[in-house]
Parts: sequence; structure tokens; C-alpha cells
Amino acid sequence: MPEATDSLPEATLVKVAANLFRGPEAVGGHLEITTHRLLFKPHAINIQKEPAEINLTDIVEVGKRNTLGLVPNGMYVRTKDGTEYRFVVWGRSNLIKIIQAASKDRIEGKI
Repeated sequence: MPEATDSLPEATLVKVAANLFRGPEAVGGHLEITTHRLLFKPHAINIQKEPAEINLTDIVEVGKRNTLGLVPNGMYVRTKDGTEYRFVVWGRSNLIKIIQAASKDRIEGKI
């Protein structure tokens, strides 16, 4: 993983299998949460192959959501510019806690 541009090196906190909704397509891949950002890397077999990167300092809200309105395995990440990223993940409560703590620490300059 490339080192961040500031003085603190970037480290991976957790990496999980995830889907990211892009329109009607749930793009399969991996979500990596680091000390600086969230990075979604799609599998090569997807139609939409562009990675998504969310800086921790841009996150204003993280929460639970139900996939298709029923299945309790989704989470959303909302950024300062109003963009909402919708993920399907297992262990969402733990991931939300990790993102919230890392985002707070990043904003405060601890990581």
C-alpha cells in the first residue's frame, strides 16, 4: 500500500469482502479500511471496475442500512459533499465502529 503524503504512514486496519452499490449493480470486491481512507477494490469480473476511495476526513456519517429494505447486512457512508456510498458487508456494527473511531482520530491528527 502506498504511503500517505503526510508524515504519518498509512496502515490497514481491516480488509473485508464487500459489495458496493453503483446504480442497480452491486459491485463485488473488497473494502479496506486504513488509518487514512476507505478503499473499495472491485473484482475483475465486474462490469464496473473503478475503485472507490473515501478519505476519512471527508466522512460525516456512517450507519446501518438494510439491503433491499429487508436484509440487515448493509451500511452507508456519507461524505461532506453529500455522496452516499452503500455497502453490503458482514459484521457491519464492528466496521462502523472502526470507521467512526478512525475518522475521529484522523480528524484530530492522532493517525
